Formats: sequence, structure tokens, C-alpha cells
Amino acid sequence: MDWNTFFADMPDFRLERSKKHQLVDILVIALCALLSGADDFEEIEAYGQRKEAFLRTFLALPNGIPSHDTFTRVFRHMDTEAFGRCLYNWSAQVLATVAESLQQVSVDGKVLRGTARAGAKKSGICIVSAWSSAHCLVLGQAKVGSKSNEKTAIPELLRSLDLTDTLVSCDAAGCQRANAELIVARGGHYLLALKRDQPTIYEQVHDYFSPRLAQLEVAQHLDFGSGRLERRTCRVETRLELLDALADWPGVRSVIRVDASREIAGRRVEQTRYYVSSLVAEAAEFNHYIRQHWSIENRLHWHLDVVFREDRQRVRTQNGPLNMATARKMALQALGRMDDKQSRKNRRKIAGWDDDYLKAVLTKIAPN
Repeated sequence: MDWNTFFADMPDFRLERSKKHQLVDILVIALCALLSGADDFEEIEAYGQRKEAFLRTFLALPNGIPSHDTFTRVFRHMDTEAFGRCLYNWSAQVLATVAESLQQVSVDGKVLRGTARAGAKKSGICIVSAWSSAHCLVLGQAKVGSKSNEKTAIPELLRSLDLTDTLVSCDAAGCQRANAELIVARGGHYLLALKRDQPTIYEQVHDYFSPRLAQLEVAQHLDFGSGRLERRTCRVETRLELLDALADWPGVRSVIRVDASREIAGRRVEQTRYYVSSLVAEAAEFNHYIRQHWSIENRLHWHLDVVFREDRQRVRTQNGPLNMATARKMALQALGRMDDKQSRKNRRKIAGWDDDYLKAVLTKIAPN
């Protein structure tokens, strides 16, 4: 496994005279430990001590296993952008093997609830991620500033991405004219959710659709499972001349309405959502794109909490939260690329029990 190539762009902030352990060894031990069930730095050290013989089969370990203080210090101080690029470059290499005329990238934020301080007004550190919806790959991320919110982090993230021939989907936090302009300028298309906190646009779009529903093409999608029935009805309007509130939106071509009804145990809930897009597409296509956007919640954020217990993690100082979030995403992405029929949660357990299985997972990141 060629870990020196995978982590080739990682700068080492440590003084030469104080180094007892190679940076690549520290990072790979942490990654192996996360893949095997460890959640914090003390558990990472404990994993390394008990798996030292195994780790020596592919790492140098000139001074044995680093202490948990060393892991803590390295993750607090190492460059977050460089560490993130190791993940994003891997994702880009995978995407390069897939031929698509238009790829979808979902953008959404996740709060690390365990990082909230007692009595603090904020609910914890928030990280906005860019996610390849079809291929379950993390393409980028940005930490929300302590005195900011998702709305300011999203354009920062968008500027870091290659958006050529890409459909960027965002929830209402990303539905800003400036974001639409940025996406179009970088060669992409947007699909942005409208909510009532933008009353002028929302009310115009709502009023525009209401008398036209019977005239528009309809696409329906049904989901069944676990005692649940969900129906999504999508309509698209491309005649936007009367929508003054969207007149200065760059490249806007479509407004979309989705009526969703969900029945669980005999109880029915209905909701109507609106979207704006620079894309012209059939109602069935937009229904697909809107459903696929939520894979960032169902296949990234949910797995980070269920498989890696991310909401319970309390690393909160300096670069530690973002670097650990990156490491968890590396681990989750590797588990997701295994082609057996196990759940990701089970794969993590098996990796802790079976060194050969762990090696197979690691080769998804750094092939031999």
C-alpha cells in the first residue's frame, strides 16, 4: 500500500529534532484505528499498541506506537486543507473513471453536536460538505466560522470545486443569487431549494404555480419500505416571464414544485417544496435530482453518526474537529467501496476483527 503517495502533499509542521514518529505512520495508524472501531485519540493509541505487529508489516514505526498526546497534537495542528486534499484527490480519481454528461454534487451542512460547549448558544461546529450523489464520494468541505453560518461557508466551498458540467443542489441555506452566479460562472448548473425566509421569491413562485397545476406535465415517484409509503409529485414550469423576483437571477430556466405525501402507520403528512434551477429538464429528471440530493443526508451524514458516532465526538479545539471529520470521511468512503453485502457498520466491526479484511479496505484508498 503506497501511503507515501496518498499523503504526498501533507506538510509536516513539526520541528525536525522533535520527530519520533513519521507523519505518514501517525495518519495511517489513525485511519486503521477509525476503520476498526476506535473513536478518539486514546482509543487510537490503544488500537496501535495491540496491533503493532500487524502495522509493522507496512509501516516503519521507528519508535513504536505514538502516544495519544502525539495523535492529539498532530490532528490539532496539521494543515486542514492539505489533509482534505488527500481525500478529494482520491474522490476525483474515482470520478475520472466514470463517464457522465452531467454529474450531481449535493451541498449541505452537518453540525458536530458533541463539540458544543455547555451553556453555549451555538449547537456545535458545523462543516459543509460537497457530495457526489451518484457515487457516494466526498469532493470538498468547509468549516463554518465561529461567528458565521452555512450561508458564508457555501460560496467558499463552491470556489474550491471544479463545477464544469455539474449540477449543484443545495437546500435553502444555499439559495442565494450570488451562489447561482458563482455556479454558472464556473460552468455548472444549480438546483436550489426555496423556503419562506425569501418571501418575495417564494410567494411569487407559489402564486405562479397554483392556477397552472392542471396544465403542467406531472411525474410521480413512489417509495415503499418499513411501513412507510411516500409519493412525490413533480411539476416544472419554464415560462418565467411573469416572475419578477427571479428576473436578475443568472441563467434561471426552470421553477419546480414537488408535492410530497408520506404515510406512516396510517398517519399522513403532506408538504410542498419549490426549487429554482438553471437547467431545463423533464419533471421526472428533476424528481430524480431532488431525491438524489438527499443522499448527502441518508448516505453521508446518517452513516457518520450511526457508523462512526460522529455526534458524540468531543474534539473541539484548533484544527482537530475538521481533521478528524476528514479522517472519518476517508474511513467511511473506504468502507463504502467494499463490494460485499455487509452494512457499513458491520464492515467496520469486521475490519477490527480481521486484519486481512482491513487490508482489503485499505487497498480501496491506497492500492498496492
